[in-house]
Amino acid sequence: MKKTSEMKPRKTDRRTIYTKNVIKDALLDALAEKSFEQITVTDVCRRAEVTRATYYIHYQSLTEVLDELLNDALQMADQDCQKQDEDALQIMSLLAEETADYLKEKESLLPVCHRVAQLPKYQVIFHDETISGYVVNRIYQCQRQRLAPVFMKKLHLTKKEAEMLTLFVITGTYNVNKSLNWKKNGTWYQIHSMLLKFTSGGYDRLRKTYRQDETDS
Repeated sequence: MKKTSEMKPRKTDRRTIYTKNVIKDALLDALAEKSFEQITVTDVCRRAEVTRATYYIHYQSLTEVLDELLNDALQMADQDCQKQDEDALQIMSLLAEETADYLKEKESLLPVCHRVAQLPKYQVIFHDETISGYVVNRIYQCQRQRLAPVFMKKLHLTKKEAEMLTLFVITGTYNVNKSLNWKKNGTWYQIHSMLLKFTSGGYDRLRKTYRQDETDS
């Protein structure tokens, strides 16, 4: 008989989870004061009250810590979302027909890429201009796996077309939020309500084009 340790993957122990969390929190604290490019491992260790040796047991670089923070933020935003991605186009069409005030009441229906930057704990990441390109690309890489198949199925796009549409939606949303200084106020809801109408019209046009191609063939 195999030993239990050989049959099941070893779970991460509480001490490891705690140490990684304090390191991640230390990076967030540092980001509240300076840009990512100005932060050092020594600085993070000091804030986390861990040694460099302990730090390097868990992470090889500050970028790895940043990646985990982004994964945590995306997971949290995903959990708060009332609908999953298979309903994304239907939800977008519904919201596009309503007013900005309705969007404010039903913002939990928005896809993750619209909402992740609004999580209070993680906002410092999105305010850092020095890593904005890296951050939006990480969001795209994570969401591409979920959104692209939906676009392929619902809009009858090729894989490449679906991936480029996903890139357009995510980078566009990110840059609009950045231009609005990440402030979720009346202007934010008004702008996003307009953008929902714009993108929803594009989705409808793609559907109609596919149906017309089927009719002509």
